[in-house]
Amino acid sequence: MRKIVISDIHGCAAELDQLLTKTNAQPEEVIFLGDYVDTGHDSMAVLDRVREWCSQGAAALLGNHDDMFLQWLAEKEIIFYYGRVGGIATINSCLHRLGMERVEYSELLNDMKKENDIRNIILAHFSSQISFLQSLPLFIKEQDFVFVHAGIHPKKGLEKTTKVEFLNIRDEFIYEYQHPETVIFGHTPTRRIHKQNNVYFGPNRVIGIDGGCAFDGQLNALIIKDGNFETESVLKIKEGK
Repeated sequence: MRKIVISDIHGCAAELDQLLTKTNAQPEEVIFLGDYVDTGHDSMAVLDRVREWCSQGAAALLGNHDDMFLQWLAEKEIIFYYGRVGGIATINSCLHRLGMERVEYSELLNDMKKENDIRNIILAHFSSQISFLQSLPLFIKEQDFVFVHAGIHPKKGLEKTTKVEFLNIRDEFIYEYQHPETVIFGHTPTRRIHKQNNVYFGPNRVIGIDGGCAFDGQLNALIIKDGNFETESVLKIKEGK
């Protein structure tokens, strides 16, 4: 059976739907590598779609932005940082779903009561989505493949890599990894690695698939079948189209 791997959707719900259709994906074939929320305008739609597919047999991992959303909800991440790196889009996606007016980043920076009120509203109305994110693993290992959001520590190996490293590691993993398994990862946009948004195939058995969709790039799918690799992609849909 083939595997279809998708990462870093970041609220790009329409592009995700297009990619799943374009690949003729079936739920049991799909592995999502995290970062469902932040930056794009439809984080809750993406999260609901991923939950729906997982209920039918897909697999999903936690991403660093998903974890930041959880940390902000738990009052362990400050709005100054979370809002600045895309979190305000997720907050507004929740408010839009509830028919409430959007808020500006600056409003929450200067009004702790408003921030807390909105946090409590989200906690009250999106418990299923929050529980889903809390349940997600940090990696999946299948045969000779490891699926992970950001990577694994090249010296520690899979079993000793920390949660922070699974969710955030970049260059140290990408260029120094030398273990026998092939690692498929997101997190680091491929344009930062090889100056294009297409899937990156590293010489050291690392495959990066984050096409930077929410940042005017594309949403990539890596298709694994019989040990061979294919790719599909959907370009970012421009506003108003």
